[in-house]
Amino acid sequence: MGPSGSGKSTLMSCAAGLDSPDAGRVFLNGSDISTLSDDNLTRLRRSDIGFVFQQFNLVGALTALQNVSLPLRLAGDSNADSTARDALGVLGLAEHIGQKPRELSGGQQQRVAIARALATQPSIVFADEPTGALDSAAAAVVLRLLRELVDRGQTILMVTHDPQAASRADHVAFLRDGRLVRTLDGADAAQIASALADLELAP
Repeated sequence: MGPSGSGKSTLMSCAAGLDSPDAGRVFLNGSDISTLSDDNLTRLRRSDIGFVFQQFNLVGALTALQNVSLPLRLAGDSNADSTARDALGVLGLAEHIGQKPRELSGGQQQRVAIARALATQPSIVFADEPTGALDSAAAAVVLRLLRELVDRGQTILMVTHDPQAASRADHVAFLRDGRLVRTLDGADAAQIASALADLELAP
């Protein structure tokens, strides 16, 4: 969390191997990904990193099943459809596998996006404002699902402006001007909102 321009998206891009840091290093599972070639980074992102975005980024011409199986097929998975069905089932979308994004609600589309991110069994999922485009009811469903995934062992790094969303996390890190300035563990929404307000008001 942090004010606009604090470096949240830049940090996420560097941590996910989408951008190279100007200084420092990025480690994933003990490997320094900031030294990998473009080809090796691409392979890493296909196998060890999942992405969930605010605007879903689903392919409109493809069904939910095809959207989830696409990255698996690109990675050469011969069981892509079966794996995709399983992922969609976990997210409560078994009855919607044949529907295209325009036939799904915003909350359902985001759950398809989460299923796509999880299908490769990544080490970490990066979620950039995953509830930003959803109404409060759909956002609550998505946040509950993300929390359940974490409770089952999935690591998720989420960027959010919403203290309610952040309160579902084990740890909250606050950035300002590209620097980590504060952390909270196990904080509720009111504590997070207060910390964020203090950060935005600080000179």
